[in-house]
Amino acid sequence: MGESRQKHLSKLQVAFYALPAFPASLVLISVGIYLPNFYTDNLAITAGMLSWVFLIGRFWDAITDPVMGYLSDKTRSRWGRRRPYLLLASIPIWVSFYLIWSPDASMSPTSQFIYLLVCYLSLYTFWTLFYVPYQSLGMELTPDYDERNILFGVRQILSVLGTIAGMMLPVYLISRMGGDKHSGYSVYSLYTGALIALILVFAFAKLHERDDIEHAEIFPFFEGMKITLKNRAYLIVVATYLISLIGASFIAPLALYMAKYVIKAEWAVQYVVLAYMVGSMLAIPFWIRLAAKTNKVRAWQIAMVSGGLFYFGALLYDEGTWILWIVFGFLVGTSSGCTTAMGPSVIADVIDQDELETGKRREGAFVGIQSFIDKAAVGIAIFIGLQGLDYVGYVPNVDQPPIVIGGLIFLYGVLPGTLQIFAALILNKFPITPEVHAEIRRKLGR
Repeated sequence: MGESRQKHLSKLQVAFYALPAFPASLVLISVGIYLPNFYTDNLAITAGMLSWVFLIGRFWDAITDPVMGYLSDKTRSRWGRRRPYLLLASIPIWVSFYLIWSPDASMSPTSQFIYLLVCYLSLYTFWTLFYVPYQSLGMELTPDYDERNILFGVRQILSVLGTIAGMMLPVYLISRMGGDKHSGYSVYSLYTGALIALILVFAFAKLHERDDIEHAEIFPFFEGMKITLKNRAYLIVVATYLISLIGASFIAPLALYMAKYVIKAEWAVQYVVLAYMVGSMLAIPFWIRLAAKTNKVRAWQIAMVSGGLFYFGALLYDEGTWILWIVFGFLVGTSSGCTTAMGPSVIADVIDQDELETGKRREGAFVGIQSFIDKAAVGIAIFIGLQGLDYVGYVPNVDQPPIVIGGLIFLYGVLPGTLQIFAALILNKFPITPEVHAEIRRKLGR
């Protein structure tokens, strides 16, 4: 449990670690934004059927993510504990991402449902194989309280750039193919899948794991899970992270529906999401500075409350209010990046506390649960959003009655805003202050 002299990360190390976040977000944003509308409006799957694909996927993640975290902690190889999985996952992610966007339109609704479910579970299984070790590696790269904010902040900037690319590229390719979404999405997934495979291989070759960490034998799987879930500080972060991300995750699956039926300007959706992402990226340096002046927990709370209030701007949306939609998209975005930058940084501090209490470095155990939370938030938001549309009587490709319009505005703005503010209140109970963390590091260094 001893700790050698503090080593700070070079700018190159930070860049190498952050790089995989670009293609990772490029892949995930397209699944979150374009996949639901593609399968409901261009294929034969109803919104209700589609919601079950995402829900089943989250139950599957509840098994695979913690197991992957355990395996990552347990792995011993000449390449380290985390890096080998980046190489193993590269080609399977490429193949499964291509297949999910290349269904046979002539299949029956039941066959399309089964095809999508198999592809979806495959994609996220291989995603777990990459992401849990990748995130775990970030948790252990530096023990410094503020340097962690910089590491995850830079990673989030690359993630935002990937999200912007994932928003723009499918639209561009579809327009080049005369509006043919089947061909456009298929070509998009072929080349972006190749990009993530190449970057994961590059990251495997260039990243290095710390050699000053003592890897004590870890707990058996269920005993380790029990210890992890009894950590009060971690439970508070998990609850905050889940609720905040659920709120933020309504935007992606419902943006096209808002554009088509409320604002009635489908072309505007890419600019709204672009404004959201630009706001997120530009605000990250501000949140890092604010965290350094106050602390990362306080900065995160301020971001969630301000973002929650901006979400309520959806109550002003109506036909033709696309400028207002873009403005509020930017404002909401300024707060969103803080959750995905500060959340992992806070969890890294919890892992230090756990090491002090157990004598073991168990990044994978914590990240396995966090990875599930990341995907569960998206799955829950999509499930609630699509079930909500089904409940209020949504029918594709027709003018929607007031009850559907009202339901869309509630799901897109009012509910997410309420969840953000509630999450900020939960975080108020988090016990690890900068002073507490400094004392933890001092004891670990003895």
